[in-house]
Amino acid sequence: MPAPPATVVVCTHDRAHTLARAVRGALAAAAPVGAEVLVVDNASTDDTPAVLALLTAEAPSLRVVDERELGLSVARNRGLAEAAGAVTVFLDDDAEPHAGWLPALLAPYADASVACVGGPIRVRFAAPAPPWLDAPFHPTLSAYDAGSVACRLHHRDGKWFPTGANISFRTATARAAGGFSRRLGPLGRRPVLHDETDLCFRLHRAGWAICYAPDAAVDHWIFPERLTAAWFVVRHREAGRSAALCALRNRGVARTAAALRWYLPLLATKPYLPREPIDGARLLAECRRQEARGYVAGLLEGLADLRSLRRDATSAPRAPAPSVRGVGAGADEGARC
Repeated sequence: MPAPPATVVVCTHDRAHTLARAVRGALAAAAPVGAEVLVVDNASTDDTPAVLALLTAEAPSLRVVDERELGLSVARNRGLAEAAGAVTVFLDDDAEPHAGWLPALLAPYADASVACVGGPIRVRFAAPAPPWLDAPFHPTLSAYDAGSVACRLHHRDGKWFPTGANISFRTATARAAGGFSRRLGPLGRRPVLHDETDLCFRLHRAGWAICYAPDAAVDHWIFPERLTAAWFVVRHREAGRSAALCALRNRGVARTAAALRWYLPLLATKPYLPREPIDGARLLAECRRQEARGYVAGLLEGLADLRSLRRDATSAPRAPAPSVRGVGAGADEGARC
């Protein structure tokens, strides 16, 4: 049998309550383009095996692998290793694709210089959001939108690299670049971030294109455990720490330290201990203060262990000339980002 054009990978850990929606959405999107769907069960301890048994009974083509070492980067690397498709697509276990998502995500790969494509992430609440949780908090919930026009991303001026709830990579290129770093990415309940950003940096540095596909949208379902002020405070602190570690790996000590000019003024913000009724503006300021604290802590941590931190920050093979055609599915011959 010919290799599928893509493998949609859903990595999951203790998300039995939402996994079926994500997998069924992936299966529905994969069938029209001949893609495969692979679930990586990452050391789940809830009813995930039972849910997967039900899903494989419904769809015998569904592949499931069991990865017992905990860590999202470990699970993603397992998915990347197991993928049969020329493109590996990562969909979060609490995400649901829109109509036309997969063809739109795969189209830019008609250009062989493209190594990564991501699309918009829309926030959907499974329960009513608290009144203070307005739009400025949504990016913390993985909301992502780089506009309505396809473009190449350079991780600046608002055109940030795609995020992991809705991202894809040219399989062979991502493998050759070393995959996802174990130093980054969620580990159990600790929300370490920027594992996908780290891989994008390595690919971009080697000359590969990172693209945004505005029609490749997914919904990201937000459940009540993320709708607390305490969750946002911790998330921002870990985001700052992760940003410093990722920058040290990919941008060097001088540029990472230079970013302190943006963070240090935030440390002067008056601390806010959230209590009901929560003041949304003060909570947002506290979250940003915590992010700054996390960045400083991550910078110090990374400097103390710099050699080890950068050990697996390998470069990808150089990208081919942009005019050369590559793989694509559902793509026009002239597809570009």
